Amino acid sequence: MIELPLPPGVERQVVDTPAGPVATLTAKAVTAKAVTGTAVTGTADTSQAPTVVMVSGFFGTKEDFREVLPIVAEAGYDGWAYDYPGQLGTRAGDSASSYAIPAMAAQLHQLIQTVSPGQPAHVVGHCLGGFVARHAVLGEPALARSLTLLCCGPSMREAKHKVMLGGLKSMQKNGGTLTLWPIVKRLLAEDDTVVREFWHAKLSTMNPHFVAGAAHSMGEETDRTEELNSAGIPSLVVHGKRDKRLWGPHAYQDMASRLNAALIVIDKAAHSPNMEQPEPTARALLDFWGPA
Repeated sequence: MIELPLPPGVERQVVDTPAGPVATLTAKAVTAKAVTGTAVTGTADTSQAPTVVMVSGFFGTKEDFREVLPIVAEAGYDGWAYDYPGQLGTRAGDSASSYAIPAMAAQLHQLIQTVSPGQPAHVVGHCLGGFVARHAVLGEPALARSLTLLCCGPSMREAKHKVMLGGLKSMQKNGGTLTLWPIVKRLLAEDDTVVREFWHAKLSTMNPHFVAGAAHSMGEETDRTEELNSAGIPSLVVHGKRDKRLWGPHAYQDMASRLNAALIVIDKAAHSPNMEQPEPTARALLDFWGPA
């Protein structure tokens, strides 16, 4: 598998968890600024830096956050992103249930406990990763300092969602995820051969059991906004201004309102502002984490 070049300060690291090794990208806090109240003040031992764990979307991998990680590290946070079971560097699961949201949430739970022992983490979940993160922190609210739902709506139980998820199942029977390449390549810069080769390789090697299991599990996810609100976890909702296919602006606004959460709309971005506009996305996170 082709490896994307990483920004300065970002490293690949395999983390041993109770469930097995997990492939990660990490950027350790540069200044270890301590977050207190509503302001970022002073300096602290890097071992006490707050931890951030970022969870990728359905077609995503840890590399989707490679441009965000060094920005949060520069602000004094230990940043982590990782791969799901069977994705790129992480060992595949042993059964179909390994690719259901509860199993992926258990993997996230173990990773947080490993990289942030004794301390909760700020958790950021993109699309599918939002469902995974939500499930994990609802199972144990003490895991999270905060939760950011990045381009993740309340559920995928609408008719259009069922059509989309059903299409993923059909796709697996008719050439797999590589059939998406003609669409994906139009979204990538023609002169960026490294990123284009990475995405082509990622689609061509994507675990079919993950695709089927995750798609089925997403379709089973109900709206858990009220549960999340009752848990009292500080939350933030973020989406790109052009992000309208899975959930429209009204769905995000309604969910944010019910969560008593701020809603941040990233300009010049669609469904992946972490890749399309990493700096504004990181700044939105940092502004939120201060008071959280």
